[in-house]
Amino acid sequence: MELYINSSWTELYGHAYIAEALAWSENGNHATIFATGDTADGANTKLLNALRELSLIPDAVSAQGELNKVRRRDDLGKPSGAY
Repeated sequence: MELYINSSWTELYGHAYIAEALAWSENGNHATIFATGDTADGANTKLLNALRELSLIPDAVSAQGELNKVRRRDDLGKPSGAY
């Protein structure tokens, strides 16, 4: 599975900011995960906390700035990719 997050994807829709993460599997499946907040930072924080709670990202990952590819904790020892 590959997971991508980026704080610049966070946008205001209606009265809430929405942050998103995109996930792709090796089988060609994909999913988009959303979190909402009163501010862009709040939405991004909620998204990162949810991804950590689901064990999809390690505790040290930040989504600030450029596109971040992250891997599950059980994949961290594998040599390919970044986290």
